[in-house]
Amino acid sequence: MRSPHHRAGRQRALVLLTGLVLLTVGLVAVTTRTVMFPREDAPSSADAIVVLGGLGSAAVVQKALDLARAGYSDHVLISDAFGGDTRPANLCGRDPAVPGTAIEVECFDPHPTSTRGEAEAIAAFTSAQGWNRVIVVTSSYHVSRARLQISRCYPGVLAVIGAAQPMDPPKWVYQFGYQSAGFIKAWLTPAC
Repeated sequence: MRSPHHRAGRQRALVLLTGLVLLTVGLVAVTTRTVMFPREDAPSSADAIVVLGGLGSAAVVQKALDLARAGYSDHVLISDAFGGDTRPANLCGRDPAVPGTAIEVECFDPHPTSTRGEAEAIAAFTSAQGWNRVIVVTSSYHVSRARLQISRCYPGVLAVIGAAQPMDPPKWVYQFGYQSAGFIKAWLTPAC
């Protein structure tokens, strides 16, 4: 016959295990929703379109240029946080950047080279320029975390739009883990 202390210890372990399983399922559900099916905003007229750097940035830059060509803004800022892959066709080195248009393109290097650094740079640009409306374009899996971090720094009207790119299962698994860790870091170390 088992002692009452043994049964109580087992019950506590079962409660703890159940709590951990429920917490894990909840985190997976929230992360799945925010990474795979983020809420995107509808574009509207803005002072600038800001491109966040990172994986898949050629698609992100193209989406931003499409929005600029559609007349949402004639100023595009491209973050070069991850080393040059956000500059397809050397947009920042060409004059005019987008031939046949009045679209101005400017690249910037955020410090630190992270979403937080990009959020701080957006706040600085908008303050210096007197901008009140910004469209941010990023990879679709990054929309929710970008909105969280940028809205902490930028007080104006913010629309966050994702650019989809083909992702195979290993890349989705990687982004799922990376974005989950990024959310945890953002909650633990809020910027601005």
